[in-house]
Amino acid sequence: MTDVAGLGGGYGDSEPDAAPTVAAVLDAVRPGDREAQLVVISGPPGVGKSLLASSLCKTCGTTSIDKDWSAGGFILEASAQVEDGQNAAYDGPRYWQRLRPLEYAGAMTTACANLVGRRTVTLTGGWGPELAIDALWTGLEERLAPTRLVVLHLDAPTVEIWRQRMAKRGSRSDLPWFGRFAEVVTSHSVWSGAHRLASDGPPHAILQAAIAAIPTHP
Repeated sequence: MTDVAGLGGGYGDSEPDAAPTVAAVLDAVRPGDREAQLVVISGPPGVGKSLLASSLCKTCGTTSIDKDWSAGGFILEASAQVEDGQNAAYDGPRYWQRLRPLEYAGAMTTACANLVGRRTVTLTGGWGPELAIDALWTGLEERLAPTRLVVLHLDAPTVEIWRQRMAKRGSRSDLPWFGRFAEVVTSHSVWSGAHRLASDGPPHAILQAAIAAIPTHP
């Protein structure tokens, strides 16, 4: 499995270009079955997205698709082929215009292929600037139909709690770099249709809030 601690390099200094990823993801969407539902788990790095997805899988029997698991190795290998390597994994137009669209569209394709029967599929990824593009999320709702779309966004905790979590998983957390990183990755607006969940509490509280936000089958 890809070590996600190596991902995210350069993000704080990049110039995001959401349009190519929005177009690729919408092109990848296919409708699922009427009683299936797609739960997108979004939010910045280190807030507990993967832990929440795993907990939902164990507690509710959901099917879990994680963008970092499916594409993280590809992104790290691609970044290793340029001068700055992993320190610039998410930096520059090459990533935003060519790699990121493949990263997210591939995960969406896999998620849609699993939307069968009464299955709930979680799709985990940060999404970043794409969170503010209303046309992406309304387009997903339309193209997934009759499958239901649910978006859960884990809001970042306080900077110090967040920094400790990032350090614990082996990600860069030194100051003042982390302060700038935190400012950048939380500067994006979040689609108004998303359920905003606090991530500063214990994992069981975050899980319960997520379960409450996911509709039950009739």
